[in-house]
Amino acid sequence: MPTTQTAPDPADVVAELIRDARNWATSHFTSDETAGRFTTVGGATVEVRALAKIATKRYPSTDRTVQVGAVASCSGHGCPNPLHEPTLTDAVPLDDDPDKSAEAVTPLVQAAREWAQKHAEKCRAQAYTGR
Repeated sequence: MPTTQTAPDPADVVAELIRDARNWATSHFTSDETAGRFTTVGGATVEVRALAKIATKRYPSTDRTVQVGAVASCSGHGCPNPLHEPTLTDAVPLDDDPDKSAEAVTPLVQAAREWAQKHAEKCRAQAYTGR
């Protein structure tokens, strides 16, 4: 029987990003994972990404924090409104339970997916071909 690939749950992906970030020495970075793709009327792609933003508090503290969020963007050539503003949660300590921290990403990703789907239904921007 053939299998159907489904997108992973954004909360699971972000929890894994948070776990991985604990081992990195980098103090500031934003990691993102694709959480949805839509094709516009004109053939361009609107992509939704789940975010995990890691930062170190300012001196004298060395505590690292994490914020989770979502963003959607249209890659259409000439798109008049290509970006759904990224939304992020309040910062929590990186050492907190990653599953609990990542749960907050689900409603943010859903809001970004809804924007992306509405945008894809109306956007007539063409796919960028590099020419």
